Amino acid sequence: MLTLPYLKSILSGEITGLDTKKNVIESAGGYDGIIALIQTKNTSPLIVLENSEVGEFSVRPGGFDKTSQSIWVMKMVGRDADRQAVQNDCRAMMKHIISVLINRDEKEDPELAQWEWDRIPYGTRNAGANFTGYEFTLYFSEDVDLSYHG
Repeated sequence: MLTLPYLKSILSGEITGLDTKKNVIESAGGYDGIIALIQTKNTSPLIVLENSEVGEFSVRPGGFDKTSQSIWVMKMVGRDADRQAVQNDCRAMMKHIISVLINRDEKEDPELAQWEWDRIPYGTRNAGANFTGYEFTLYFSEDVDLSYHG
């Protein structure tokens, strides 16, 4: 699973105009909480790491703890701005972030060791009239012992 300090460290200097101290944040509030949080911000672009709060145990073969974690890539839309053009910028930024993650060495980056990078679903998101962008989801599968210890 990703942590905020780790995400900030790997994005530092990677994206033009991204100040990781104020533009990369996290939320444990789920969809509604993230929308509310974004609407209180006056900075753009904004990268939001969503804490994982749900998962799934798989017992065949062995035991696995499967979790997901989303990253939101949002930008402020001006009054007369082209919303589609802003979304396209966010999509390009999203692809760049994914590229940065894929090119990390998982031996040096234990937070990515369990990442299932063969599928990364994404979709557009809007946070009120002022923000638009994309959310993409990362899946992790950790090998765990689920044997009965009765």
